[in-house]
Amino acid sequence: MEKAAAHQRQVITDLNALVKDIERCEASITDLQTELERVNATHKDRKTTRDDIAYLEDLLKCANKKLTWEKHMASLQKRTPAILETMTKLINDPQAPPDDQTRAQMLLGLQAIQSAMERLQNVKVG
Repeated sequence: MEKAAAHQRQVITDLNALVKDIERCEASITDLQTELERVNATHKDRKTTRDDIAYLEDLLKCANKKLTWEKHMASLQKRTPAILETMTKLINDPQAPPDDQTRAQMLLGLQAIQSAMERLQNVKVG
């Protein structure tokens, strides 16, 4: 019974960590969009090859940040199903079902993930 409770607490911790990671991805992509707009505005009147190089260097920095963001997104996509599967098993465990408070915490975690994913979806870039 105590082992099941420990697993339940771990899933709640994992759900909350997932929310924070999604929020970090949202902040990263929002910052990247702002930086890309700044780069384009700063370099809009390029006249020389040197200006073109400076623009391309700034674009490369943005591309590297986007690559990092994509790696974080891939990690989220990999971790999320496993956490949700574990949570489903724990909720449906006939031997040690979670108490009402634990169920409520799991539900809040799921709702927070859904909300964070919706916000992330609204700022996602191609």
